[in-house]
Formats: sequence, C-alpha cells, structure tokens
Amino acid sequence: MRRLALGLGVLTVLGAAPSCLSGAGGGAPPCDAHAVRAAPTFTRKTADVGLGAVRGNRLMAADLDGDGYPDLIVHRVGSNLRGGAAPGDPSPYAVLMNRPADTGGRRFVDVTRESGYGTPRDGTGELRSAQFAVAADVDGDGDLDLFSGTYTDPQKVAVPPSPADLDRSELLLNDGQGHFTLAPPLEPWSSGRGEVTSGASFADLNGDGHVDLWVTAWYAAYGRSSLGGQSRVLLGAGDGTFTDITDGSGVTTETSGYEEGDNRRPAYGATACDVDGDGDQDLLLSAYGRQWNQLFLNDGSAHFEEVGRATGYAGDDELDYSGNQNFLCACQADPTLDPLCPPAPRPLIDCTNSGWPSMDAQPWRNNGNTFTTACGDVTGDGVMDLYNAEIAHWWAGASSDPSNVLVGELSAEGLRYRRADRAAAGLAPPHVGVDWNEGGITAALADLDGDGRLDIVLGTSDYPDQFTWVFHQRSDGQFEEVGEAWGLHHPCGSGLVVADFDRDGDLDVVVGSGTARDCSKLWAEPEVHYYESDAATKANFITVLLEGGPGSNSAAVGARLSLRTADGTRQVREVQGGYGHFGLQSDLAQTFGVGACESAQLEVSWPGGGTSRHRVTPQQLEAVRP
Repeated sequence: MRRLALGLGVLTVLGAAPSCLSGAGGGAPPCDAHAVRAAPTFTRKTADVGLGAVRGNRLMAADLDGDGYPDLIVHRVGSNLRGGAAPGDPSPYAVLMNRPADTGGRRFVDVTRESGYGTPRDGTGELRSAQFAVAADVDGDGDLDLFSGTYTDPQKVAVPPSPADLDRSELLLNDGQGHFTLAPPLEPWSSGRGEVTSGASFADLNGDGHVDLWVTAWYAAYGRSSLGGQSRVLLGAGDGTFTDITDGSGVTTETSGYEEGDNRRPAYGATACDVDGDGDQDLLLSAYGRQWNQLFLNDGSAHFEEVGRATGYAGDDELDYSGNQNFLCACQADPTLDPLCPPAPRPLIDCTNSGWPSMDAQPWRNNGNTFTTACGDVTGDGVMDLYNAEIAHWWAGASSDPSNVLVGELSAEGLRYRRADRAAAGLAPPHVGVDWNEGGITAALADLDGDGRLDIVLGTSDYPDQFTWVFHQRSDGQFEEVGEAWGLHHPCGSGLVVADFDRDGDLDVVVGSGTARDCSKLWAEPEVHYYESDAATKANFITVLLEGGPGSNSAAVGARLSLRTADGTRQVREVQGGYGHFGLQSDLAQTFGVGACESAQLEVSWPGGGTSRHRVTPQQLEAVRP
C-alpha cells in the first residue's frame, strides 16, 4: 500500500496486477484499457471465509477497524425486531470483521456483541432493533462511524409498546477499532417511536467539509393510503452532532398534492450523488407504489429544487394503463368505464378478487416501484448516469416502469435523462411465461472484469425465476447477461454488496438470499454467500482510497475521481456514503479496471473544493507515508 501526500488529503493506492500485458510509459505506444485475457470466474467460497452460518439480506461493506480491509454488516429483513438476549436467541444482524485466517487468506469473524453496535438505550441485554447501516466519519477523528436505520412498522406496534417498538434510528461513534457507542439521540428521532426509515446516505451537502445525512421513509401506514413518511436532511457539525434542516431546505412534502407531485410518497431508497456535475451532491428518492421518483438538485448550500419530472427521473413517458389486468376486469364489471376501455377487454386473470382504484388512471400512479437508484458514469462520457432497480409485474401493463439505465445528458437546457431501449441494449431480464415478474430490489455499478467499463449487477427476489442478473457492458456500449457464465447466477439474490474483500485488486460479490413468497421454496433461511473473483489474474486494476484532509471529510465522501489511461479511456467515480434500498454500501475504496494498461493519470475533485492530480499504477503496494 502506498500513501501520497496531497494538498487536501491523502491518496492511498492499492492494487494487484498479473504479469505485464503491455507497456504504457515513456515512448511506448498507448495501452489498451479494454483488453482483458478472459472473462472472470466467480467461485462460491462461503464456508472458506466464515459466512456459512450468517443469515440476512441487507448488506453493507466498510473498513470498520481501519486495517485496510472492508468488513461486513448483515441485517435480517424485518421490523420491530430485537434479539440475542439469551443463548440461541437469533440476532437481527451480524457485525463481521474481515480478519487474517489461521490457515492463510481472510475470514469474517462475528463481533456483533463486542462491537457495541446493538447496544440499546434502555440498557437491557437485548440487541436493539435495527435494519440497516451506512458509514462515514461524522466526528472528524479519521474512522468510520455509522448511521443505523430502524424500520418500525406502525401497524405492528404493540399496546403498550414493546422496547423494540421504541427503538429508533441512531448514530454510532467508532473508537477506531470497530467498537461503537451511541451518540446523543438524533433529531427528529430523539423521542417517541421509531420511524419507518427505509434508506440513508451520507453526503457533504453544503461544502463545509463535514458529512451530512439524507434519510428516506416508507409508507406512513401501508395499505391504508398512498401517503409516505417525510424524508429528511440533517446537517452535520463535524463533531458527531446533526441539525434537522428539512423544513426550509426544499425537500418538505405535503399530505396532499398527488397530481402536482407535492405529496409525501413512500420511499424504498435514498441516494446522494452529484448528477449535474456542479461540484455538490444532489438527492434522489426512489419511490414505491408506481409514484414519481424525486430528484432534488442542490444549490451548493443544502437548498434544493425538485426536478424529478423535469429531468425524466420521476418516471418514463409510458402512461397507457389499458394493459393493466385489474383495469380490464373493471371494464367488464363497470359499463361507465366504457369510454376508457379498449374494445372487447379480455383480462387474463381471474377477476373474482381483483380491484382497480380510479387513482391508477392518474399519471402519478403509472411509474415504477423503485427500490434502488445506483449512480455512476455508465456510458463513460463523464456525466453521471443512473440505474433504477424496479419490481414490475406483467399484470400491471406497460405503464409500470421496469429496471433500466437512465443516461444522463447535460446541455445548455440543463440535465435530462434518456431511458435506454432495454431490448436493444440487452438490459431486459428473461421473462418466463405470460405471467412474468421482475423482482429488482438492489443494484451495483462495478467493473467486474477489468475492461474499463461499468457493468450492472441486479439483485432480485420474491417471485419465480429470479436470480442475480449480471449485465456485462460490451465494447459497443450494449450489454449481455452473463451471470450464469461468470458464476454469479444466485437464485433470489435480493441482498448485494460488491467490494475487494481480499485486496487482490478485483471485486468480489456477497449475496443475501431472499425468502419471501416464491423464494421460500428455494431458501428456508436468508443464507449469505460469498463469490470470489479471479479477474485480477486476467486484467489490471487500480484501487484508490481517498483520505480527506483539512476542509474535506476524512472519508472523502462526495469526492469525484477521474482516471485516464494512455489510450484516452476516461473513467469517473464518486465516493458515496451509502445508497439505495435499506442502506446499500460498498467499499469506500474506488476500483478501476484498466485492462492492459500499467499506469494512469488520476484527477481528484475534493468535497469542499480543490483538485489534485496524480500518476497511479497497479504496482503501488509499498507503504509510504507523508
């Protein structure tokens, strides 16, 4: 590992390379960043790395103890859950440290109790209720602290409330060794019952060098209305304290105004990313219930303008609900709908128990069930693109948005998203039969084979014929699904995290298995499985870990990295503090595949201002400190 002193921080370059594939220095001809020897193979090594008994499918990775290797936190799906009070009592989550194994290699060690992550405020021996976590340095001491989100289902709160019902989202401060203590309670969760927190992302929203927090919420009461909870923005002071600035920031929504898009909507994911390239991070809300997604553009001082519909992020332009099977049933039963109905409607479902509310005809109800929005430069033009992971059903018809790439385009008129033609681009998961479902829940953008192009990993669950789909980006910018060919064809792989866990240069994948609905036929428990990549034997990789200095948060959340190889290939990454459905987070280190290239020029735009430039190579492994 090599550390380079920067004006605004420290750049740690990690890497591993196979034998040299071609030269790219001095007077040598340009290298080929897209050249790889062969496709990677992912081998399941769950037991070898100590994950055989781990259960859960909400996953995050971060270096919690500062040893240079990403650790894991795994949560079970559920709400209002406590556990671990007695021997044999299941834990609702596991904190797993990535440690050297006695026999060589690495192994995950369960330190849930010792870590203090689950300590409740009431001091009982139970582990408090928590459903996900995201990491960043909130108090400026150089280690990664945690926001731990609690999803309390208000319809399942006991009377009188149980201790788990009163657990709330918390901030946990790290001592640098992976031991956590509860910070002072966060507003607005300092009193009363926990909220239905469904996602969170750390970001430096006002450029002051301190991380802030973007938190989304689920339905206020699922099944009783279409109203969601209020999503919130909290500004960090850099000492572990936060102030709720939601009101007045431009993100406050209302209990009405569905047609205008002013309403609160149930969110299933939070993402912070600089989508318009102006140097500050913007906020994305992934909405459920086929409601409009929201995009809040930042003016640099944590004041936001909602532009979801104006940019095309809110939903696609397909609003024809005439293929909705419930609507066709209503056409048969209600003659007053005739002006809206297609000729001779013939529903393909049993209409006995169907129902079609009139609000389903409205534009605000003909969008997606968006669980995760992943942000990255998929097309390689320097503009951030988006990938939405969506659940879509055959019976809902064409107006229900499917999982897709949203290509970001910047012009004098501003930001606009163009949705890919999924069939032509090779991005459509296989449909089996007429009554197909797409169960997109989690997603990651990562260069899995080292060819300098981002691939897409889509985690799915709940329905028949669902797998972890891997869309490999080809040289023509189109995609091909290669999950089975590469060894990542995991059935009902709803949980997902991608990181270089063994620090050999390439990206490994950990998958959590879904047990809902049809997936329960395949998995009795939410097993967690580890897939090790061999891509570093077939291509070169450069992994960069930024450590912010004065004026920038130490984890460099919000920094943008632009890496250029001698053949002109440019790759852009942004350091993100969690994203998507229930706190997805991959390693803060950024991994670039550079094919046959052996060096690259790196430019870093630091959060809070300032840029720095560096030459980096895969071979920089020795320790050099400023």
